[in-house]
Amino acid sequence: MTPLARRLAPCCAALLATACTAPRSILYSPEALPKGGYEAGLNYDGNIPTQTSEALYGGLGDGIDALYDKASGNDTAAVKASDLNGYTKALIAYSLDPLQMQAGLFFRYGFWPRFDGGYHRNGGVNAYDLRWQFLGPAAGDTSGGASRPGAWSGSIGVQYSSQSFELPSVAGLDKLQSLLQYSFDRKDLLFPLVLGGPFGDKGRFGGFGLGLAYNLAFIEYDSDIRKLAEQLEDGSTRPFEALHGEKTVSAYGGFANARLGYRWVYLIASLSCYWQDYGTFTLFGGRRESLQGLTLLPSLALELRW
Repeated sequence: MTPLARRLAPCCAALLATACTAPRSILYSPEALPKGGYEAGLNYDGNIPTQTSEALYGGLGDGIDALYDKASGNDTAAVKASDLNGYTKALIAYSLDPLQMQAGLFFRYGFWPRFDGGYHRNGGVNAYDLRWQFLGPAAGDTSGGASRPGAWSGSIGVQYSSQSFELPSVAGLDKLQSLLQYSFDRKDLLFPLVLGGPFGDKGRFGGFGLGLAYNLAFIEYDSDIRKLAEQLEDGSTRPFEALHGEKTVSAYGGFANARLGYRWVYLIASLSCYWQDYGTFTLFGGRRESLQGLTLLPSLALELRW
């Protein structure tokens, strides 16, 4: 295997990893379900962040196994902070925004005219949302407003999710999490604004949606190394100081989706893009690292309505 292939392998393998992240692909239409209406489906999402791809490319490799084996004995192993921080940066970046593909399922119910709610399980993350339609005719409206060519609808929603991160075995991330005694917890609030129109009479053949989304994440991470000590320039060692951080991260995005089908069965294609500044993180030895980047989220879904 060439050096380039060895460095790209973690990025490729990460796409098949089992780590999970909160659903941020916008799959639903701008129209709320009618009162008493149901919607359920299956989705398959990609999550492709530029910052994580860069960190995985530059920070991981065969060295994790060697580091893990070195720390597996009874004595505390010495390592330079500069050698450890490439791994630590990759670990934090992957926790913030995993490079992956993952399957999910979703369910919605219409509580009142123009108001519905749903549940979405993406990977191992549970998300709950509410949506209010503020523009366009309500579902089930018999006045014919929804049938007018060019008729637009709009809705705004809020989604809540929370997770504790367990890293996958790809590229030795699980060993690194164990070695660094690393934990990562996050809670997310997602606010999508969806505008769009129907295909056919009252959306019988589907419709399209596009809009903006804002995601607010509350993050807490910790690391307390027990089996490694910091090796100083003079050859002496000292314990690594434990890491702890709390952050609030904003992500700004746009999206577009299309729903094609007939009456009860629809195929949905969606593409979302977010930009986020994760902020500055303190690594071992006092080093500080700033993380930011774009995330692309392509998604396909099969939806049933009744």
